[in-house]
Amino acid sequence: MGIINPKKMKAGGKVKAFKSHMMYDKKTGKGVKAPTMAKHLELKKKGYGHTKPKKMKAGGTVKDACYKKVKASYKVFPSAYASGAIAKCRKKGK
Repeated sequence: MGIINPKKMKAGGKVKAFKSHMMYDKKTGKGVKAPTMAKHLELKKKGYGHTKPKKMKAGGTVKDACYKKVKASYKVFPSAYASGAIAKCRKKGK
């Protein structure tokens, strides 16, 4: 058995083989294939990640769980109170 690169080691001391995968730019959403570990590390340095960024719906709004919960509970929905409740709900989720 030859010399093992410590970057390829898992927690239990087992060697994990590199698999080719897609990496995505967080700003533009552009995908690039990382066929080698060297390319993977290069993309990681540039700020690429493994998950594809979610696209905004038309109009730039996100209708998530907080939006739906607040809309159901307020009689007059597009209001300052409702906006505050949405912000508070989203902050609590972090």
